[in-house]
Amino acid sequence: MIRVAKSEKVPESLSRTSAYDGEDVRMLRDQHSKCYACERTVVTDFEVEHFMSKAGHPELRQDWRNLLLSCRYCNGKKSNRFDGMLNPLDVNIEEEIVQDIDFENGVARFSAVHGSEQAGMTAEFLGVLFNGRGKIRTIKEKQFFDYFVSVMNRFQGLVCDYLFNPEAENEENVRNELAVDKEFLGFKYWIVKRNGELERVFGKDVVWNKC
Repeated sequence: MIRVAKSEKVPESLSRTSAYDGEDVRMLRDQHSKCYACERTVVTDFEVEHFMSKAGHPELRQDWRNLLLSCRYCNGKKSNRFDGMLNPLDVNIEEEIVQDIDFENGVARFSAVHGSEQAGMTAEFLGVLFNGRGKIRTIKEKQFFDYFVSVMNRFQGLVCDYLFNPEAENEENVRNELAVDKEFLGFKYWIVKRNGELERVFGKDVVWNKC
């Protein structure tokens, strides 16, 4: 999960109807066709997510800043008990939430940098998305996690290729995977930031959507 940028222009349909799913509300271009929460590319299963839930904040049902592009999986996981988490429109989530993969134990790990209640709730929400709620993952959760691991394994391989052989082609391969439209940038951010050589070469490539 990283900071999200979206157009300040309020879709006209929000003022004409009581709905919030007009064609001009689809934030595919703003969010580079990615779910704001898990950062997977969405093709046909995208939905309009209410960042502050309809149940908890019905007055924000059609508020443009409360609407984000989400995949069906993440929208189904979120509930009104996560209404207090960090807002990716206002906060550099990738800097506030440490996002790691524990390959040995097969889990993603999230922790708050500054320990605020909002950050803690955000870390908890991401844990639910990537790890599920119970000890045994559901089929959807397992498929989600397996796909995530496959993407990150590929990125780790490209990083290793560059570190062992920092030629131009290997450098470009890593840089391409850090483009704003690529998946799981929050995890890639911490891989880059924790390695001095990677930070030196790719530090300017991990500043997505900053104001």
